[in-house]
Amino acid sequence: MHLILSSYESVVNGLTVDLEDWYHICGVEDYSDPLQWGSYENRIIKNTDKILDLFRSYNIKATFFVLGYIALKEPDLIKTIKDEGHEIATHGFYHRRVFEMTEREFEEDVGKSVSTISSITGSRVFGFRAPEWSIRKETPWALKILRKLGILYDSSMVPLTRMGSRDFPRYPCKFDTDYGEIWEFPLTTVRLFWERLPFTGGLPLRMFPYFYILSKIQRINWEGYPAIVYIHPWEFDMEQPHIDLPFSRKFMHYFNIKATPKKVEGLLRHLRFAPVSEVIRLHA
Repeated sequence: MHLILSSYESVVNGLTVDLEDWYHICGVEDYSDPLQWGSYENRIIKNTDKILDLFRSYNIKATFFVLGYIALKEPDLIKTIKDEGHEIATHGFYHRRVFEMTEREFEEDVGKSVSTISSITGSRVFGFRAPEWSIRKETPWALKILRKLGILYDSSMVPLTRMGSRDFPRYPCKFDTDYGEIWEFPLTTVRLFWERLPFTGGLPLRMFPYFYILSKIQRINWEGYPAIVYIHPWEFDMEQPHIDLPFSRKFMHYFNIKATPKKVEGLLRHLRFAPVSEVIRLHA
């Protein structure tokens, strides 16, 4: 069953933050090793404060997909985010891609994150997003394990050939698992020739012209569907340390990050947003 709305005016889009620090990059030697993380400069608090200030100015709430590692390290930050009315979901514990783990490792990683976050907030964790949108066709067990752990919605699928699968849903919908139904809120994409491209966060948000991004989200809303926007605290940090990455990864991570705050503010000004669980509650 897909989530579809009756009119453009009633559409509320999902606003999300992947709460991770500047060195949380998958697949990069040393920087993907949690044993090294304690030696890196902590920039998560001041960068998250910039995002919270922006959300306050527009009185908008979002879903923060929190790394369990960050929650354990900075519990007061997580309490502040929750106290300001934002939803706290999980981004896993160690920022590991799903397809790099066994079923048991995945369950342990997400379970540890859920337990850590819940102990800080005193509330259940209902949502999950995998690092790098890394649920694949080869990991059909992921949704089952998430539902087993009490997760009610996931936001990890991409309807693309290389990142995910063309068979993945384009819009929010439900999946059945052995432990009950779970919502999937996939990455928002737009068709370009024979493929679909993301454009609502990360490099695409920083690269595409603002009018293009806004118009495409509005078109999706006119069709009756919500979009999902995602940002990272390090995209609000022009002075972060730079990691020596392969060219393609360096371009993806650093290109035009100075554009992120302005573009996000424009979207907050022109569109309606809410946390993911609220979008599902309003329109399911």
